[in-house]
Amino acid sequence: MDVGGLGAGPPSPLRCAGRASKLDHAGVPAQRRCEGGPAPTLRPSPPRTGRLVAVCVLAGGCAGVLLPEGDLLRDVYLRGSPATPTVALTFDDGPNGRCTEAVLDALRDVGAPATFFVLGENVAREQDDALLARMVREGHTIGVHSETHGVRPLFLRGATAEELGAARAAVDAALARAGIAERPAVTLFRPPFGFLTEAAARAAAEAGFRIVEWTVSVGDWERERRPEEITGAILARVRPGDVIVLHDGDRTHHRSRERCRDRPNAAATVRLLVPALAARGLRPAPLPEVLGLAAEAPASVQGDVRGGGLIARARCLALP
Repeated sequence: MDVGGLGAGPPSPLRCAGRASKLDHAGVPAQRRCEGGPAPTLRPSPPRTGRLVAVCVLAGGCAGVLLPEGDLLRDVYLRGSPATPTVALTFDDGPNGRCTEAVLDALRDVGAPATFFVLGENVAREQDDALLARMVREGHTIGVHSETHGVRPLFLRGATAEELGAARAAVDAALARAGIAERPAVTLFRPPFGFLTEAAARAAAEAGFRIVEWTVSVGDWERERRPEEITGAILARVRPGDVIVLHDGDRTHHRSRERCRDRPNAAATVRLLVPALAARGLRPAPLPEVLGLAAEAPASVQGDVRGGGLIARARCLALP
């Protein structure tokens, strides 16, 4: 796809279609699901009044985007360059005690970095401060997945701002309690269920967050799936530059402090997946490196808009 001119390009493996009757992984209606098929041709269109920023990133292992008016998606990231043999491992819904600890152990043993999109409520429990400190010390990245994992706040700019502020403050406080003197800035936000609205996009931009979705999701949250099956499904879809989403927690549930009950497959999947990626010439790299964020400062919500109201600078739309 020619992002600058928004003309037609190579066929995408996706098309986005409304399917409100189907439920997402935590029981939320999937407002728009991404299905296999050629991508529609994107043409400039006049500004519309719709409030939903339809970002589709679902279990098919890739991503499609419907672009709204204005510049709301200019700092939404889906994937890195397909020309670089790196991928990003990301984990949602933590920290979750033994489950997150097991994932960190697995990442250490296989020598892979990851990004943890944590929930403020989980962090504020003050029971996993040492795990967040370990993330920092072992070279991982911390982002936020909101405060509560709720969807309703995403429709209100002020509510989203409160959730983002609370989650960021919870992370900073946890790291301070754990003795981390130089605490990293928390600037990455993954909306719950990947669901993004205009209000949430504005609030995130004003707070200095970049929004990160994903391109490979294989339903690792389904309890009947085994690590071998999850790994195989990822390997069947992964390409250079992909952002892989897994889960080290189950929203704000904490079913056991003694053992990992909420996400028992996560650590074993890491131990299988990373060597298999290496065998294919793919190196797990820090998410900022994969997305090319290391040398970039967050852009303002204001920016250049070209193409009759479509987003001209949304990242990663040219899927190979």
